[in-house]
Amino acid sequence: MKKGFVSIIIPQWNGKKLLEETLGAIKKNTLYKKHEVIVVDNNSEDGSIEMLKKAKRKGLVDKLILNDENMGFAFANNQGFRASNAEFCFMLSNDTVPQKGWLRDAVKIAESNPRIGSVGIQTVMPSEFEAGLHKYTDEVVEKLTVCGAAMLMRKEAIELVGPLDAENFSPVYGEESDWNFRAHNAGFKSFETHRSLVIHVGSPSAKKRGGNKWQYTLMNERRVKAMLCNLSLFDLLRFVPGLALIFLRSIPALRTHWLLESYWRNLKALPHTLKLRKSKRAVSKAAKKQWEKRHKR
Repeated sequence: MKKGFVSIIIPQWNGKKLLEETLGAIKKNTLYKKHEVIVVDNNSEDGSIEMLKKAKRKGLVDKLILNDENMGFAFANNQGFRASNAEFCFMLSNDTVPQKGWLRDAVKIAESNPRIGSVGIQTVMPSEFEAGLHKYTDEVVEKLTVCGAAMLMRKEAIELVGPLDAENFSPVYGEESDWNFRAHNAGFKSFETHRSLVIHVGSPSAKKRGGNKWQYTLMNERRVKAMLCNLSLFDLLRFVPGLALIFLRSIPALRTHWLLESYWRNLKALPHTLKLRKSKRAVSKAAKKQWEKRHKR
């Protein structure tokens, strides 16, 4: 494993235009030199593959993985993890534009404590960035989960608690929260830094795939599923204010019926979810013991 090295992993499907901007921003704005770019294409049909092959020849992409079908976000990231020999893996969505120095601070935070499993970077929508609503601060906040659109992960944590759950969180949504919750139960910590910034367009591939209702319902279903699969009652209660805010915002947006549908899906799947919960928490418990034995704590 290459100490201090970062594999930037970008899963993508039919996002040629946005991905070109992402790769260009990585080249221009990455001040941290010990990194590589791994792109996993999920059988794009918009010219992305030809563009990526050209980008690889130019040195913008170091490793290119081409799938014969769309395997989903989690599966593609897991392929990137397996292709990496770095100390850290950075999950980066193909609809992001990293800003100057975006990677350096996340690595610095992760290196400060071997128990830090993930570091999220401040993400803003293009409209918010253009309006100047973003700000750089020295604030570093500990969280139970961070945004998977721009998230640094410790490779050791991935090896101990397992990769993203591609079986239960495919094709997209909830996978990063499920992983962070599992890592939390194994004794790892997650932080979000506001010293770095990534502009995030926001799930255009998901909208192309299933439309607004599909995206909104699945996103909210998987968010709650990840909580039910992993969190203690105390930690679940910490998310109640956020869930209440989501409900209130759904009313003027005329999406309350979609939100209730997502909760109904979780209710119907509760017996299966409880089985998953038992196995996931057991794996996290074993991972915690293994880490303590490895580090003699």
